[in-house]
Amino acid sequence: MGLGPGDPELITMKAVNALRKADVIFAPKSKEQASTALQIASPHLSGNARVEQLEFSMAKDVQTREQSRQQNARIIASHLDEGKTVAFLTLGDPMLYSTYTYVLEQLQAGTYDIETIPGIYSFGAISNLLNVPLCTGEDSVAVISCLGEREKMLFDNASTIVCMKVSSYNKELHQLLQGEPCDFYLVTDAGKPSQVQSTSLQSLMNDVPYFSTAIVKKSGKWKKWKVESS
Repeated sequence: MGLGPGDPELITMKAVNALRKADVIFAPKSKEQASTALQIASPHLSGNARVEQLEFSMAKDVQTREQSRQQNARIIASHLDEGKTVAFLTLGDPMLYSTYTYVLEQLQAGTYDIETIPGIYSFGAISNLLNVPLCTGEDSVAVISCLGEREKMLFDNASTIVCMKVSSYNKELHQLLQGEPCDFYLVTDAGKPSQVQSTSLQSLMNDVPYFSTAIVKKSGKWKKWKVESS
C-alpha cells in the first residue's frame, strides 16, 4: 500500500483500514526507507499486527538483487499461505519507482488475492503544498529519475518536468537549467517536520538529500536542448 510522501494525514482511508486489518505488516529496509515508512504508518497501527522489516539488496549485481527480492517474496508468501492478512508498506505510490513492484511480480506467480492501494505521489503533494499547478490547459508533464540525453530532450518538449531521485544528478540538473527561462522548486521531506523547500537553483549545488523532488516549470522558449526538425 502507498503511504504518500510523508505526512500521516495524507494516507488514504482505504490504506488506514487495511493497516488496521493486517495480521503482519512488512516494510522494506533500504537506507532510511524502513523507519520512514513505519513512522508514517505508526499513527494508524492497531498494535495487534506483527511488524517485520525486509532488507532488499541494493548491490550493483542484478542477480544479487533478484535473489534478495525472491527471498523476501517467499517470506511474505509463507504468511499468506498460513491464511494471514499481510500489508506491505511503500512510500509514495506503489506503482511509481517502488520496491513493491518487485515483490508483486513474484507473488503474482501464485494464487494470492492481491489488492494494491494507491498513495499520493510526492510531486502531487509538493505542487499542492506550493499552490503551483503541475499543468493547465494543453500543458504536458514529464517525470524523470535520471538525466541522460533522452531526459534532457524532455525539457524541450514538456511544459513541466518532475525530477525524482534528484539527489543522484543534482549538479548536472543545475548545469542544464542555468540561464534557462523556468520556475524551479525543490522540496525535501515533503509533509514531514524536517521539510525544506527552495526556489533557488543554487540549492542544487549543495548536498541534496535522498528524499528530494524538484519541479521545473518552463516560462519561455527552451534553448539548449531544442529538437531540430529534419
